[in-house]
Amino acid sequence: MKSNIGRLILLALCCFIIFKTVLKLHHLKFPNFIFYLITLWGIILIFNNFWKESYGKKLALALDGKENSVHKVTAIATGVNFILLTGVFLLFKVADTLLIGFSEISFTYIKYCLTDSFSAAFFCSLLIYLYYYTYFTSVDKKSSITEQKIITGNVSAQFESLKNQLDPHFLFNSLNVLNSLIEENPENAQEFTHGLSKTYRYILDQKDKELVPLSEELDFAKTYIELLQVRFEESLTYEIDTSAIKDITDLKIVPLSLQLLLENVIKHNKASTLKPLHITIKIESIDYLLVQNNLNLRKITEERNGIGLENIASRYALLTGRPIKIEQTETDFNVRIPLLTQIISPMRIIDVQENEQDLLIKAKKKVEDIKKFYAHLTSYIMVNTFLIFLNLLTSDEFMWSLIVVFAWGIGLVSHAMQVYNYNFFLGKDWEDKKIREYMEKNKKKDNWN
Repeated sequence: MKSNIGRLILLALCCFIIFKTVLKLHHLKFPNFIFYLITLWGIILIFNNFWKESYGKKLALALDGKENSVHKVTAIATGVNFILLTGVFLLFKVADTLLIGFSEISFTYIKYCLTDSFSAAFFCSLLIYLYYYTYFTSVDKKSSITEQKIITGNVSAQFESLKNQLDPHFLFNSLNVLNSLIEENPENAQEFTHGLSKTYRYILDQKDKELVPLSEELDFAKTYIELLQVRFEESLTYEIDTSAIKDITDLKIVPLSLQLLLENVIKHNKASTLKPLHITIKIESIDYLLVQNNLNLRKITEERNGIGLENIASRYALLTGRPIKIEQTETDFNVRIPLLTQIISPMRIIDVQENEQDLLIKAKKKVEDIKKFYAHLTSYIMVNTFLIFLNLLTSDEFMWSLIVVFAWGIGLVSHAMQVYNYNFFLGKDWEDKKIREYMEKNKKKDNWN
């Protein structure tokens, strides 16, 4: 709270200096200053709120994680505000002369008014630029975090699916079925082996994919259920209905989501010839795909929302505003998953070997630290340029702005030494060298012991 009040007072002081020295309002008494200040802040707040709601999201789409994109978007927002501020300051100048000073306005005076308004708008735009730069940098970081969550969700789903497929029980049952088929029906054994390899191939092919065509996922689900049918025989039946939509080529789905749902059905329900387990996969509309099964719950099952459902729900939450719908009745369990029609834009993924993950993490942290330093340097240059201009316009007898330049410069140099790992007295990489030195000493001691 105190920091916010301090910022408002500092901002009001900057506005006063701009009104007095740059805009050159001659009748700037305290009541007039308060009126100008409230009017200026009100116009800026109303306009920028409207600007953010109307065009902020469109500008945010232009952010791609690079520093240049943040500066470009910030420059656009600042340019629009500069035009607005020039008009507002011109009105202030005219009001100060006509309404308060009761003076006449000549053509030459209008020329000076435009020049003063332009100069005042320029200085205010520097402050607005810093605000928007901070804002869009924050938006870009949130976008990057969201993308990393999507990547994490995809990797988690792939791991979960592979874990389910490579589960010892699944392999044990599959090998038992295959062993029986080899003796009883070699042709069916060959088909079973082909279906098993096709299942594994599909799972491995989904690496680094956010979405896959619905048709491919349905083909995979059919193959997967047929493998289960060989094991459960008449105890398991299924139906895949796509008649609601004639052309499903444009519809997409999160990869391996059907496999997780089918695995969930088998895990939580019993299947017998007296009460077969029936699975229905049906396209209800262009928006949702229904996966339905009749209930024959195992006694050990207390809750239906397992890891598979949570995995799918979290991944869809990151991709679309439409959630998955879970519904349980006395006889059926229904899961409706959204069908997507837009391709998710490619994410900034760096593919590295497992043994290079630590190096990648360190490299990304180093790049992030360097970006923060350059942002600090940009702020230092812009703010101090603004203060020096103000100092020269008000009075060049005492350069008080150089105090800020010097004091802030000490902090900037300290930041640079920290980022680039340089010690003024001990040299570059001193800390790493000493760590390696002590590690070598401890190794030698251990060897002697």
